[in-house]
Amino acid sequence: MKSAVISVLFLVLFLPGSGQENANTRYSFFSTGFSQVKEAANFGLVFNGPVVNYGMEWNLINEKRMITYGYELGVGIPFSKNIPALDFYLKPVDMAYMFRFPGVNNRFYIGPALKFEYIYDFYPQLQSGFGYWFTNFSLGLKAHYTFNYQSSVFQIALSSSLAGFISRQPDYRDPYFYDIGFKFAVRDLHQNMVFGSFEKYNTTDLEILWKPASASRFTFGYEFRYSGYSDAPEFKKVSHSIKILFGKKSR
Repeated sequence: MKSAVISVLFLVLFLPGSGQENANTRYSFFSTGFSQVKEAANFGLVFNGPVVNYGMEWNLINEKRMITYGYELGVGIPFSKNIPALDFYLKPVDMAYMFRFPGVNNRFYIGPALKFEYIYDFYPQLQSGFGYWFTNFSLGLKAHYTFNYQSSVFQIALSSSLAGFISRQPDYRDPYFYDIGFKFAVRDLHQNMVFGSFEKYNTTDLEILWKPASASRFTFGYEFRYSGYSDAPEFKKVSHSIKILFGKKSR
């Protein structure tokens, strides 16, 4: 994780800029919405409920490339048949290095993306002694397009994993040994990592942003997020969120 962060900082600080004008921005955001979680260990039950997330992102754009780096954390309380659950989310690394695609008004960028993502859930009334998780360290592809309509600025970003390393809890859990707590979470989230691609899992994010005016500090948006693991134990999470972003010019 540290090496990935250092790599991002290196790219941002030493990106070739001779004869180019760089737009360097950062913003924080809050999002709230609705998520749906289906965990194989829960006998087919689907948990639905509210989620709240917070994060930050840094963007550097010039006439040739666009670099983004951000992090995000969140929590949700979904229910199924009045049974509550706790859904924790952490994304400490979310970066992309995109190149401008000729044409399309010169405002379309596409390139490789890297993210480290953790989903950690508890079901106290069903599985009281265990945590359930889906970890993915994924290399993927991200595309970003910006356009203006009257005085407003719109942005559309789409990313999807291509391959990576995944960790899931075992299909069988020994009922005589509980493994719940912070130290178990740190251990579990990184254990038994396996390599996979579309045959095992996929994560996809779609974000649509609207800034009322180019000089506005506030941006509003919608985000769709999907995470799925098809091997046993199967896992699926879908979320829809409304976002508000607070921007600030770095320079």
